Amino acid sequence: MWIGEEYDRESKSSDDVDYRGSTTTLYQPSASSYSANQVHPPSSLPWLGSGQTSTGASVLMKRNLHNVKRMTSHPVHQYYLTGAQDGSVRMFEWTRPQQLVCFRQAGNARVTRLYFNSQGNKCGVADGEGFLSIWQVNQTAANPKPYMSWQCHSKATSDFAFITSSSLVATSGQSNDNRNVCLWDTLISPGNSLIHGFTCHDHGATVLQYAPKHQLLISGGRKGCVCIFDIRQRQLIHTFQAHDSAIKALSLDPCEEFFTTGSAEGNIKVWRLTGHGLIHSFKNEHAKQSIFRNLGAGVMQIDIIQGNRIFSCGADGTLKTRVLPSAFNIPNRILDIL
Repeated sequence: MWIGEEYDRESKSSDDVDYRGSTTTLYQPSASSYSANQVHPPSSLPWLGSGQTSTGASVLMKRNLHNVKRMTSHPVHQYYLTGAQDGSVRMFEWTRPQQLVCFRQAGNARVTRLYFNSQGNKCGVADGEGFLSIWQVNQTAANPKPYMSWQCHSKATSDFAFITSSSLVATSGQSNDNRNVCLWDTLISPGNSLIHGFTCHDHGATVLQYAPKHQLLISGGRKGCVCIFDIRQRQLIHTFQAHDSAIKALSLDPCEEFFTTGSAEGNIKVWRLTGHGLIHSFKNEHAKQSIFRNLGAGVMQIDIIQGNRIFSCGADGTLKTRVLPSAFNIPNRILDIL
């Protein structure tokens, strides 16, 4: 029974700590791999295809990794990181069954987010006790230690982003002083590395995205609000109510024309980065009812790639892809809705 990560954090069942190893099964696909041409949206709405992979998709590889909650891929090489509920962080290569590196052992605070930087030479891990740890990726040790680790938020660090050359880091989370979005300089000792803390998001910020072309930070909170910050001026420039429940996923398109938010209720919304207007709303895309009120995770992750293609997954167990219209060629029916 899937009841959401908030309940996982509060309940201390035996499933929260699992020290078993991993196994990998490689499949020979019987069908051709995914391509954009396989998605056939409805003829009445050619720009609004759901493209669910119930047909035409094939499993290339299956690997059993217990309690994994977060994953991220390397920007250059065929590596990926996994972060687990038991706090362990491991790096794998797609074609190898054994792990390459174990950055963090089981028995630590649960992993809330993990990323490589854009160059791929560093990786960061945020956890449920408010810490952010950063490692050099090109290490030969089997269990390397982070070259920097500090507590960014007093309660939990939910998300983070590498800024510019990766020496600057932005974090989101929940702190007692309500500075729930912070900027840090990793070249300075942890005790003095805080550049600025933004007071925002009652009950904590849950997700964060960096827009390098505009030098903006976009954050989402537990109360459904979106905040947009100017890094250069270190100011909150706009905030608005995006959802009625917590924002669980946030993604920015590569051209920085729009961004998407996903809520705990399972709704996905698309917003303009300039002007912050609502472009479209997809209701109950990943809705899953829970016997615990407000604990359904809804939308768990969103990713946007070139061509306005959006991938999303959630608590309903589905992975969906759709193609959005061009920002400069929006059908009249959307304008009528707005």
